[in-house]
Amino acid sequence: MPSDYKAFLDLYGPGSIDGYLSLSRSLEADATELERLCSMEDWRRARLSAPDLYPYPFHPDPGGLISWGSNEHGSEYYFLAIEPDPDEWRIVVSSECNSWFETAGAFCDFHVRCFDRIDRPPFMARAWPTPDARYHSHA
Repeated sequence: MPSDYKAFLDLYGPGSIDGYLSLSRSLEADATELERLCSMEDWRRARLSAPDLYPYPFHPDPGGLISWGSNEHGSEYYFLAIEPDPDEWRIVVSSECNSWFETAGAFCDFHVRCFDRIDRPPFMARAWPTPDARYHSHA
């Protein structure tokens, strides 16, 4: 996983930004449990049956998407694990209506751009984030 993502969750733990964008990660898991948590097997099967709806491969396929969050409107947030260096992975967001958004940049940079309302998914809630948005840890 990208170093800034790991550092963020190591510092703050799983949680959400004002209940809209939720981030989660197993804090205590062995290799088998981590593989289960990162598995995108259901999505891999869906992609096989409808490849036009799923333009990206899913983990553990090479270069597959790895989930890192979701929002209250059903959008899913992923890392596109195509580069050998996880710090170079792109961010991909899918909407519940099967729209896709891809952008470069680090995990924390992506969130800053969302707050600045630049280079963010066009289907992201316009009112989010509010000026007083805060991260709320679930730990």
